[in-house]
Amino acid sequence: MGTPRTYSIDEANALVPEVRAVLLQIAVEQRRLATAHEEMHRSLEGDGDPAAMERAGRHESEMTEIAEGIRTLESHLAGLGIQLRDLEMGLVDFPAERDGRRVWLCWRLSDPQVAFWHGTNEGYPSRKPW
Repeated sequence: MGTPRTYSIDEANALVPEVRAVLLQIAVEQRRLATAHEEMHRSLEGDGDPAAMERAGRHESEMTEIAEGIRTLESHLAGLGIQLRDLEMGLVDFPAERDGRRVWLCWRLSDPQVAFWHGTNEGYPSRKPW
């Protein structure tokens, strides 16, 4: 296996629209998953009613499908070498190099562009302007 991919700041910024779309879609799918979970539990409160059990089964199938979709979206980011750090914050790291050492370019949904970095042994609180 070769050296892991690294991104220049321009390459990372070129991917921001795609990464933003993936993160927003994951958030949508997580809300759908939570709704399906609630609906399944409501159906299970039907005291063994066959129709309620059937609805619960449909919600469970829907949850499985949604969870697989979320895993696919997360895998897409991982396939690009991008680390999803905090979904709620929309925080990701792009592998990069700075002064000959491996670092992370740090971006979150509320940032207009990739403009920060931190060492590989540091995290978000240590990020510095590029």
